[in-house]
Amino acid sequence: MTNDKTLPLKGAIIGFGNVAEKAHIPALAADERFRIVAVADPLGERRQQAQAILPHVRVYEHAGQLLAAEAALDFVDICTTPQDHSPLALAALRQGLHVLCEKPLTLELENFIYLKEAAHQAGRALVTVHNWRYAPLLARAADLVKNGLIGKLTMVEWEVHRTSGGGGGLTNWRQEGGQALGGILIDHGWHAFYLLMMWAGAAPTALNARLAFSDDRNGIEHEAELGLRFPASQGRLFMTWRAEERRNLGRLSGQAGEIVMADDRLLIAPVDRPAETMSFPAKVSAGSHHPDWMGGVLQEFLAEIADPGLRGRNLEEAELCARLIRLAYLSHQHGGSWVDL
Repeated sequence: MTNDKTLPLKGAIIGFGNVAEKAHIPALAADERFRIVAVADPLGERRQQAQAILPHVRVYEHAGQLLAAEAALDFVDICTTPQDHSPLALAALRQGLHVLCEKPLTLELENFIYLKEAAHQAGRALVTVHNWRYAPLLARAADLVKNGLIGKLTMVEWEVHRTSGGGGGLTNWRQEGGQALGGILIDHGWHAFYLLMMWAGAAPTALNARLAFSDDRNGIEHEAELGLRFPASQGRLFMTWRAEERRNLGRLSGQAGEIVMADDRLLIAPVDRPAETMSFPAKVSAGSHHPDWMGGVLQEFLAEIADPGLRGRNLEEAELCARLIRLAYLSHQHGGSWVDL
């Protein structure tokens, strides 16, 4: 994207489930720099829904059909279930397209090698949807820490509470390990890891994990408790699908105070002045799709498309998230022992 003549960028959505309909489409439709011209989804009712919302789009049953037929695309937006993310991203890059992809991009470190090589050879951007970093409350907390409000950061904590049966959707794919690639570590852990790194300002150097698994045939983790060591601080992460209510809670502790992230409020308590509360219009835990956070994601995607020098930053963060998830499983298998990165 080098001048206005290239806009709007023409794109296709692959996978038209809830996250595509309720998060990606509203954000893309609100940004005149993008135009969705095609959709692929194996379910006939979802293709019908796509055409009801976007009457001008061409629809396909399979992603391969779409990629073969749509020669004028600039990008694809991958919103399928996780097991298809990496192969679809690789196919699109090899066809010379920019790629925006829902998380997790992949858990296999070998796949990152292939994806990096394909993106480099094609000269295209590959960006994973890290939308939680654009939640106003969470981003504000990061700014306060960066600006030194609570002094040197010593502890970073984040909790994700979701009710039994959390991780549903149009189908129950999140509860089915083969499609989701795992349980709550995949569903929420990926987001949690890049948030913790955003607040800490660094990648962890080690972690430990203890997981609790469902007792059905899928055997995916429904609860996770992790400790993390950062270069200058400690971290704690707790996630569950067994809560009585939906909520998120975080705490950033420093040598000169603390910040509590209480879903829709920031409680700011520096040691040298009175505490204050900042309120936000919506709870962080409200809903699963967060269309209002997607604007930041699209801006990040456009920046990487426009400036090759920016490419790879998001991909590096995604690779760290995948690595941390794999090490969490490894730590659990070894009785919750600490694992170095």
